[in-house]
Amino acid sequence: MEGRTSQRERDETPSQRADRNYSELVQELRVAQTGVQILFAFLLSLGFLPGFPADDQTHAAVLSGALITSASATLCFMAPVALHRLSFRQGLKERLVWVTHQMALIGMALLVVSMDLSLWLVMSVLWSSQAATALALALPVVVPVIWVVIPARLIGSDDEEVLSG
Repeated sequence: MEGRTSQRERDETPSQRADRNYSELVQELRVAQTGVQILFAFLLSLGFLPGFPADDQTHAAVLSGALITSASATLCFMAPVALHRLSFRQGLKERLVWVTHQMALIGMALLVVSMDLSLWLVMSVLWSSQAATALALALPVVVPVIWVVIPARLIGSDDEEVLSG
């Protein structure tokens, strides 16, 4: 398919490819990391707001889950920095790329869970637990469509087909 570049067409060494892949991963993680850090800060303050039902065990449990998954996602998105420092100049860039890729996927999954729990928390206070549950159950269906199905369809389509809709 035209428009796609194979590894051979790039004319790069395995080391150059690993450097490029790592750089691309780190750029992607910067976007995700900013979002998860904002969510984490929001969640840290949520329990202290006057309108938050702190005496409700369900809300306390969901907030705890959201905080834990948000903090865990943050750690996953920050892990490549520590891994890079620990493996600096040891010739492990290809392994670093693979581990960073895995941490990014785990972090994204944790981020979705945290977003879902956060959505439930806010919607349950604004509307009702039932409405919040219905909405929260929709997110795990929507995310794979947006993050996997649509990109897979675009990747598998001809450029002209994608542009023509």
